[in-house]
Amino acid sequence: MRDTVLKITPPEYMLMRTYIEEHCGIHLEQDKEYLIESRLSDLAAESGCRSFQEFHLKARTDYTGRLKERIIDAITTNETFWFRDKSLWDYLEQAAVPELIEKITRTGKARIWSSAVSTGQEIYSLMMLLDRTLQERGLTSFLNRFEIFASDISSAALETAMAGRYDAIAMDRGLSPDKRERYFTVHGRHWEFDPDLRRRVRFKKFNLQNSFLCFTPFDLILCRYVSIYFSAPFKRKLFSKMASVLTPGGVLVLGATESLREFSSDFDISYFNSAVINTRK
Repeated sequence: MRDTVLKITPPEYMLMRTYIEEHCGIHLEQDKEYLIESRLSDLAAESGCRSFQEFHLKARTDYTGRLKERIIDAITTNETFWFRDKSLWDYLEQAAVPELIEKITRTGKARIWSSAVSTGQEIYSLMMLLDRTLQERGLTSFLNRFEIFASDISSAALETAMAGRYDAIAMDRGLSPDKRERYFTVHGRHWEFDPDLRRRVRFKKFNLQNSFLCFTPFDLILCRYVSIYFSAPFKRKLFSKMASVLTPGGVLVLGATESLREFSSDFDISYFNSAVINTRK
């Protein structure tokens, strides 16, 4: 750890800002110099660079891609917790999951994608909800008919999600004692999520800037608290791609502070209590 933070000049900021947006879509405004300084100074020093200009050149010429991955890991925000936004989980429990169960009775399967899964709390919250709902309805075999996919651009965040192991701080953020008791096992100072439910999630590293042609249509996509970091042009492209991989009537769920308005005409926007529901036309 450096004793002092490496300072960034205005030209260097433009270089790093362009590099970051190019590789992970995050759009930094003019007053975010402190963010690059605080998150990338140590990595720049570790790379043997005495300035951000040197660091930018090193990143551009590192054809292994390892430095790019570390920059993305450092710059992305992995703020998440269990059952985040009660209104969303009310919607999922009372409307979305019952509709997915009904679809399974008609077509045999339902597909879900958590497209910015971060360290896994969101998708595992959903797994707990699915498990409990199916048990209450006597439909535990239906869990095999859900195809559940989770992705993130950050290798470090994805590794945590795949391991399903959390410390005391993470466990205390939104997780009730009864769910902790039912779905987690203590291993030293960490809690491990139910391995059977964990194995039902297919994890993959994925950059939302990439083509979506590899995907089979989904019935529900969670893309929460990520588009707030993107530019308006990228949001339009992203929501268009999301619409292209949603079944008609499928739902795209964003974060509580995010909106499709002005960025997409592919969805009907409705409300479930205070949750915003974006339904593919």
